[in-house]
Amino acid sequence: MDELEIAGGWVNGYERVPLPEPPYGSPRQVLDRILLPHLTRSPCLVAFSGGRDSSVLLAAAVHAARREGLPLPVPVTLTYPNAPATDEGQWQQAVLDHLGMDERVILSVLDEHDPIGPVAAPLLREHGLLWPPNIAPTWRMMNLARGGVLLTGESGDEVFGLKRITPLTKVLKARGKVRPRVYPYVARALAPAVVRRRWALRHHYRRPWLRHDVARLLARRDADDVAASSLHAGQHAWQFATRRSVRRAYETVRTLGETIGVEYVQTFGELELVAAVRETAGFWGWSGRTDAMRSLFGDLLPRTVLERDSKAAFASALFTTHTREFAGNWTGEGVDAELVDPGVLRRLWLSDTPSAPSMTLLQQAWLSTQDRAARPLRTSRTA
Repeated sequence: MDELEIAGGWVNGYERVPLPEPPYGSPRQVLDRILLPHLTRSPCLVAFSGGRDSSVLLAAAVHAARREGLPLPVPVTLTYPNAPATDEGQWQQAVLDHLGMDERVILSVLDEHDPIGPVAAPLLREHGLLWPPNIAPTWRMMNLARGGVLLTGESGDEVFGLKRITPLTKVLKARGKVRPRVYPYVARALAPAVVRRRWALRHHYRRPWLRHDVARLLARRDADDVAASSLHAGQHAWQFATRRSVRRAYETVRTLGETIGVEYVQTFGELELVAAVRETAGFWGWSGRTDAMRSLFGDLLPRTVLERDSKAAFASALFTTHTREFAGNWTGEGVDAELVDPGVLRRLWLSDTPSAPSMTLLQQAWLSTQDRAARPLRTSRTA
């Protein structure tokens, strides 16, 4: 990450990634091909939150294992007793009951996943800043999978979620019987890149800790990413998978896994699967996330699971006492004051609602204090 990416907490742009050679088969067929070799390994763990992506992944893995007579994968669930907004226990149990599964590993999370807490701190000391900064949850699960594999549903939101053309597809499939508020989104989807870029500049995510000129520069980067999105639904899904933020994060976590003998698989980000989704989606795609999940995975889970529209919120579970204790004594060192306002950052980290994109700056500031503490004490010599 360069200094601007650290300041903004995001990695912009896309990578040129060649499409895998066709034919692919359906996304379900490709998903099975990806899963089968991993199901022969032990342990084979599946990160299972109860959300739609992790539920589909677990169901597909269990279905394939039973069909081939292989040991069932083991779901791993993180629970956050002090963060009620993260609770998805009811959805988790519904999926496990549907699959007829009893075995599961549950990890309780109190303050361990803080960006500078006991899990992340040793990794930061050893490797320096990492992208993604919220590495602690995955690292804890990978530790359980030593010698085997950890399968996750990361990238599902991007690959199966809303695309630029989705509002128009929704209107056409509904034969015009949609709420009037959808039509401005249709107009924006059909607008040329210069108009969509202008709109993105007016509605960009605001990072209050950035200096004015830096905020404007990063807003332009964000707007460039929005303007580059394809109207072709399948191609837009492929673009999501080739974002620098996605590719660099996947590479980082895979590399960290290798250091402890774990294969990390971001299943829905595997290029062969994304290519199959691209081909299946075609130009028009689906009328929304639920339509996509029903179409692609309707045989795996009950409609109530595939059609849920709620989602857990994890921000309150990440920034805990470790962040507040550090921020309370922080004097502004370790960050570039020409890019960011240390005072605003400090107030943000001490607040009840710290911003996730400020996480990398928090780790940078914390690392600077570790570097200082590690430096030997200088002594003076007199003749």
